[in-house]
Amino acid sequence: MEREHQGCLIGIGMVAVCGAILFVAYKWDIPFLKCVCYLLPALIGSYIGSQYFSNEKQRVKNRFSRRTWSWLVVGFFLLAALLAWLFEGRLW
Repeated sequence: MEREHQGCLIGIGMVAVCGAILFVAYKWDIPFLKCVCYLLPALIGSYIGSQYFSNEKQRVKNRFSRRTWSWLVVGFFLLAALLAWLFEGRLW
């Protein structure tokens, strides 16, 4: 399977997971999960775009290390928590 098709399948799978999490967030009214699901497509898009939709030369040049990705994920969750607290006044 071509790399672009793999990237599309990963993107579709992650959107399905995001939809399931969003369903749970609205079912039990959890503001933190709502904000995570609103921000998750941006994180998914940046990962898939850098890994699957660039040529080999760009992929090697612009590759993030695992440490960078881990910091991005931590920042992502902190931003989601901050937005949930600002918008709703609570995290859960």
